[in-house]
Amino acid sequence: MGTALRRLGGFTLVAVVALTVVGYYQQRDLPREEPRPLVGKSLGGELLDLQQMAGSAPVVVYFWATWCGYCRVVSPAVAELAREHQVITVALQSGAPEEVRAYLQENRLRFPTINDPSGALSARWGVRVTPTIVIVDSNGDIAWVTSGSTTKWGLQWRLAFTD
Repeated sequence: MGTALRRLGGFTLVAVVALTVVGYYQQRDLPREEPRPLVGKSLGGELLDLQQMAGSAPVVVYFWATWCGYCRVVSPAVAELAREHQVITVALQSGAPEEVRAYLQENRLRFPTINDPSGALSARWGVRVTPTIVIVDSNGDIAWVTSGSTTKWGLQWRLAFTD
């Protein structure tokens, strides 16, 4: 029994280290201190300006895609969070505005979304995987960066330790 537990522990350690290394590799081009400019019209016609928004409270910046499997789990959590916090989302290479609007409506997702059909905006931010979430504090500095699956509680925890 002891040998089996040691093997399981060793496997778990290797898996955690491997996932951590992959995560850091995927996030290598993301800004870490000061966010890059993020200004655009939402699908609803509202002008979204990260710099202006971050001056009053933290902002969750969520890069996602309609074709992303993990985003199907994370997007509802971000939509719930958007009821109480400032959120800007960027739909990465998800089609024409009408297609993204239809996807949001079909999945009952309500959050301000900038469409990034070519991926140029996301590339300027160094986004390599979806979902990617950046939390910008009220001073305009990056407080948290995460990629992959997360929960509403995980995001709320991060926001609680931001400003």
